[in-house]
Amino acid sequence: MLLLVALVTSGCDGGGSTSGAGDAGGGGAAGDGGAAGDAGGAGSGGAPAGPGVTGVLVDEAGQPIGGAPVLLCNTTVCYSDSSREDGRFTFLCDAEPPVDFVVKSIEDAGTTPRRGVTLFPLRFRDTATVDAGSLFVPDLPAGALLGPDSDDPQTLEVGDGLQLTVSRADLAAPLGASPHDIAARRIPPEHVPPLPDLGGEEIVAVYALYPFATTSGSPIGVQAPSDLAPGTRVSFRSMSEYDGKLSAPAAGEADGAVVRTAPLSGIDELTWLVISR
Repeated sequence: MLLLVALVTSGCDGGGSTSGAGDAGGGGAAGDGGAAGDAGGAGSGGAPAGPGVTGVLVDEAGQPIGGAPVLLCNTTVCYSDSSREDGRFTFLCDAEPPVDFVVKSIEDAGTTPRRGVTLFPLRFRDTATVDAGSLFVPDLPAGALLGPDSDDPQTLEVGDGLQLTVSRADLAAPLGASPHDIAARRIPPEHVPPLPDLGGEEIVAVYALYPFATTSGSPIGVQAPSDLAPGTRVSFRSMSEYDGKLSAPAAGEADGAVVRTAPLSGIDELTWLVISR
């Protein structure tokens, strides 16, 4: 597992005009993304002179989530902030473009219903500040309880029609946690952020998975509902919690009712699952 070598509190409140999100610095807009501009690069008043991002955390009812921890991370640094009462957060960072980051919220199992993690990958091409718009924080279903290791491999219905086949003995939860149940929530298409790593591939479905950042030493088999024509080839990827990049694709196929990974193939981390063709 990669280590974040620095955790610093963002003391910036943004300002200035913004550019479209996704492939930042001139890419297409996402969510409520704003107009192109020149903001974030001056570093006046001692502020960082690198790229920035602002956005609003919203729940499934579209209401802002205030006072929630939010992070802007890549493989070497993680900036922390807390959303304001109106759900807005802002980051400016010391990084030289081009650089990849990911905005993410923190999983909250103490609320009812539980809240999963939102992820928004950013590929900064310049020092402009990006408006990511409204970032959808998913509620989580009750999920499926894991059985003992003797039940491995276990096929679980984890939520929104998603089925995962896991071996509990191969699961490694984040520090201080232990896998008890697995849950999934499908992200509505209108809330799926731009995913530059897919190139020209079409998104079939995206799911937020719980417990977030749990890894597996063996492939996790995936089956999801889909009306794609039988024989349609699909790919399954997980999104990195460190910089938003997508994993190498696991091959799969549709049968007219579901899409599923090929035998002995699958994802190896519970973050966001991206299914594409």
